Amino acid sequence: MQAAAEELLSLPGVDGLQLTPGNAPTEGFLESLAHRGIPTRTHHGFDARALRSRVWSDAAGCRVRSDSVHPPRDVDAASAHWRTRAEAGDYAHLTLETMYPGYALGTGDALQWAMDLGLRLAVDVSHLHIQRAAGRLTDAVLHRLWDYPHVDEVHVSANPGDRDAHEPLTADTFGLGWARERMGAGLPVILECYLHRLTHDERRAQLALLRGPS
Repeated sequence: MQAAAEELLSLPGVDGLQLTPGNAPTEGFLESLAHRGIPTRTHHGFDARALRSRVWSDAAGCRVRSDSVHPPRDVDAASAHWRTRAEAGDYAHLTLETMYPGYALGTGDALQWAMDLGLRLAVDVSHLHIQRAAGRLTDAVLHRLWDYPHVDEVHVSANPGDRDAHEPLTADTFGLGWARERMGAGLPVILECYLHRLTHDERRAQLALLRGPS
């Protein structure tokens, strides 16, 4: 964890980190970041002491405390109860990520339902691109989402439309312009391309592309 964090923090313009599951634990990691005043946002079951944590119980209770979480997959036991619990207000305190087909919040109809409920959302524009490529997200729902007042954070990366590839941004990446607008308005915008596959200079170029013309 510490090594990955230090690589990212060495890049100019990095002003915070999203902490996600998967890196080998480092003792004192969170305390080190806090001592240095580095802003962080935790995501989908991040645990500083483990590779990952289970996010949803079989009864659709959220088992973690993260700034944002993925909703369950359709094949998860939690999916049988998740919609009912959401409608009962059990997730009003959570920020739920927009997903792609195969997950809750993975279609335009599901996003419409979530906005009708007033759920707090983390909008992943690459996941929206997959929904559109699959014919599951209309322009009307997308435009409503662009203006939705309960967006807590934005995630950006690129993909070919058929899978969540976390590819580097390009100038015409879907949703990039909207993400820049949200960043300009003070919303956390998280670059989620696989930076570990890029050189230092390529990483710098990705950050510059995210920020846009100065």
